[in-house]
Amino acid sequence: MNAIQINGGGLAGLSLGVYLRRQGVAVDLIESGQYPKHKVCGEFICGVRPEVLEQLGIAEVIAESVIHRKIKWWIGEDKILEDTLPAVAWGLSRYKIDMDLANLFTELGGVLHTEKRAASNDASGKVWATGKRKKRGRWIGLKIHTLDTRVEGLEMHVGKKGYLGLCGVEDGRTNCCGLFRLDKSIKGSGGALIENYLRANDLLELANSFQGWSKDEASFSATAGFSFGRQEQVGAFCVGDASYLIPPFTGNGMSMALESAWLAGPWLVKYAHGEIPWGQAVRAYDSECVDYFQKRMKLSGTIQPLLFNGLGKSLLQISAKTGMLPFEFLFHQLRTP
Repeated sequence: MNAIQINGGGLAGLSLGVYLRRQGVAVDLIESGQYPKHKVCGEFICGVRPEVLEQLGIAEVIAESVIHRKIKWWIGEDKILEDTLPAVAWGLSRYKIDMDLANLFTELGGVLHTEKRAASNDASGKVWATGKRKKRGRWIGLKIHTLDTRVEGLEMHVGKKGYLGLCGVEDGRTNCCGLFRLDKSIKGSGGALIENYLRANDLLELANSFQGWSKDEASFSATAGFSFGRQEQVGAFCVGDASYLIPPFTGNGMSMALESAWLAGPWLVKYAHGEIPWGQAVRAYDSECVDYFQKRMKLSGTIQPLLFNGLGKSLLQISAKTGMLPFEFLFHQLRTP
């Protein structure tokens, strides 16, 4: 049997590792960091079908999530949307879910190497789950947990050149995760940096509230210099953000990471059992990814610029307030092939 090496132990890499171990495939997983750790992430799963979680063999981990059923959107200080989510969102921090998946992977016999970097050479049996590529991108992602914030459902606050999402996760915490146009003139560290980005984006009411919230500064994380869409491939077989990075306003990033692992798994099992050569596994998986994700990537790439354009924001505000915004239709289009 051919062994599989997964480079990167985030959501996609760990989920894929669990799936392969449940199929009896020998797997080595190499992760540059250690668990548990915080990551920039919206920290909710919304749109992935329950059968995908069951087939990956990770439903037991996701079951510990906080269930969210409502969504609220603001543009500046103006609340433009309050609605019921067409599908529930499962709130769970990366600090917890990655640790739980890593434990499950090793319990199933997977070999986990932490604080180690994979060799950059590509080869048969190597899967790249190394996350978003940082290369002259214009964006910065910032995240921190607050301890005393009361949020009902999911919240999205859109400013001039960025937005912040709020989502309840385990232990009564609220994940505050933002995407902003990178501005090196904005200074600060930890929660203060997020607050300064909120003020620079004219989200003053939210910034004042955020200032008063109790924060877990150890949960702060940041990442910068990335772009959205199809990523520059680090290797032939890429899963998760290493393959496609969707704008976070869609709330579909974690779901896509899981779905890409689900698409990859059967082809890797066939390769591991010697049923198909590596090149065929690569081509078949890549073709499936294009069919499965192409529509939502194009749609999200069309919508995101509207959030940072005066006319686009006005159209969104008017259509949402008059009931003309096809929220449920767009929700499904951003989550289905």
